[in-house]
Amino acid sequence: MKTDQQFISATSDVLKAVNMRILFTSLIFVFIDHAFCKLCNAKYFDVVGRVVFGEARGEPMEAKLGVAYTIINRIRHEAYPSNLYSVIFERMSNGNYQYETLNSPNDTIEWQEAKIQQDPEYSDVFQATVDALCRWKNDPTECATNFCSVDPCPATDSNPWWLAVKKRKLGGLYFVCRVSATAQSDRRSRGRDWK
Repeated sequence: MKTDQQFISATSDVLKAVNMRILFTSLIFVFIDHAFCKLCNAKYFDVVGRVVFGEARGEPMEAKLGVAYTIINRIRHEAYPSNLYSVIFERMSNGNYQYETLNSPNDTIEWQEAKIQQDPEYSDVFQATVDALCRWKNDPTECATNFCSVDPCPATDSNPWWLAVKKRKLGGLYFVCRVSATAQSDRRSRGRDWK
């Protein structure tokens, strides 16, 4: 009888040790994953949050997350600059910012006021921003670089250089991914197509 209890106790101790090792190893991988995530940085939370606030205020959380991910997706896309500040503050040929909210001083004032008052909309925007930059939630758009509140619009339409693919609506915003018109032609010739 004593031997069975000792065996059970020893087995239980081994299982606890294995579970602790698995937990510890998992935590190390999570830490490493986030440590190398350059965008998961407090210095970026405010500037990205400001864009999300102005572009997706009043939208559901999934649309806010989608707007934050357009910044990340642009950094990775060949048609855009490869760093966060250059993507956010990129201007069009008419001198306006690509993220239209940055052209509105009132949106900046409202962002600052919401932040000071810890407004629920600020909290939602901040959460969506952190979730995207730290990759805590998946990109609901899969790859979107562009979005618009109406469809069609120039941001969600194809043009001679870039095709709009994987169009989806999140809240009141339409999101599209961009692929090279040449790449699309190449894919078609090989019998494949973007969905």
